[in-house]
Amino acid sequence: MREGIGGTALFNIVIFFVILFTGYICISINYSKAFNVKNELVNIIKNQAGVCVGDSGICYNFKLQIQDYFNDVTYHSKGTCDDGWVGYNRNGDLLGSGASNAAFCVKGIRSTDNSVYYQVQLFYQLDLPIIRSMFNLSVSGETPLIYNPYECIVDSYGYPWC
Repeated sequence: MREGIGGTALFNIVIFFVILFTGYICISINYSKAFNVKNELVNIIKNQAGVCVGDSGICYNFKLQIQDYFNDVTYHSKGTCDDGWVGYNRNGDLLGSGASNAAFCVKGIRSTDNSVYYQVQLFYQLDLPIIRSMFNLSVSGETPLIYNPYECIVDSYGYPWC
């Protein structure tokens, strides 16, 4: 009775900790990448003085910046927007409220003095092949106040999009 734990039990414990460590590393890397993409989306919205919903030249620039950025980072996670959030795809095209299969979601919140700030939500996943679809996680942030946004409409839920 020299061995208190059998070889199989010890092997199972080692495998468990390797999977646990690998999962932690995967989620840390994906969270970091999602956080950086979210920060750039917030910067694009801030620099464009809002989220575009029309076909004006400013909106074309917004869409072009979104397309260029997503092509550069090759970020492919998608998710479903909650009610009151509007989804966009990787090309910067508006998908609508509560969109599924959206690259990111945006929610505009009207503040005082004709100003708006936007909340941005981006999705990331645990990239382990078997349990990839079990966890759909998100990271969110918000822009600073944007004073006098260039164009404003109110959607069917009463949220401003400027």
